[in-house]
Amino acid sequence: MMSGPFGMLPQEAQAQVVAAARVGRWARGGLLFHPEDAAETLFVLTRGSVRLYRLGVGAREVTLDVHGPGQLLGAGALLPGASYGMYAEAMDDAEALLLGRETLTRLMQTHPAVGVALTEQVTRQTRGVQDRLAGLVFMEVSQRLALALLALAEREGPWPDGGTLALRERVSHQDLAHVVGSTRETITKLLGDFRSRGLLDLGYRRIILTDRAGLLTAAREPLR
Repeated sequence: MMSGPFGMLPQEAQAQVVAAARVGRWARGGLLFHPEDAAETLFVLTRGSVRLYRLGVGAREVTLDVHGPGQLLGAGALLPGASYGMYAEAMDDAEALLLGRETLTRLMQTHPAVGVALTEQVTRQTRGVQDRLAGLVFMEVSQRLALALLALAEREGPWPDGGTLALRERVSHQDLAHVVGSTRETITKLLGDFRSRGLLDLGYRRIILTDRAGLLTAAREPLR
């Protein structure tokens, strides 16, 4: 069974989606698409994380969103004549199902539920972007960092009662800065603050979360 936008489809429809798709793989730092590329392919991320960004003033990279497994990239492929309008960069080893526009059209005609699933997923992701933008405006960086760490923890599975949770994914300070809309220097300082408060421990390219309740509090209230 698939997860993500097609996870609720009948197995026959899921099998059709998988059979119709190509599989793409990228190493960390690889680009799935560029802004000027014609949006002719929809990506269904099955492994890894992908960062969407644009270049701002002085060629500064401005992160728009970060997607994980089960999410869609390149929804412009659902519209004729669109371009992607942004960069999509693999933050770690990533894998995705690739569905061209003609393939998508054929699938949606054969299985209308595929179109419904795609629309629902695009709506969910749009709401997620709105929540992220609201967080950038109304939350302190420390709160956004705590939320990002808790979100990474969710992807690891259940958090042992009263125990610690080591993030298996290799997450750099720069990666976290991209996710929360901050700078690497600020994230490094905040991680040190979090460690001194007993919320986490730091190893070589590893983060061990030690206090879930404390992180939840840090997500609700700025550090004082």
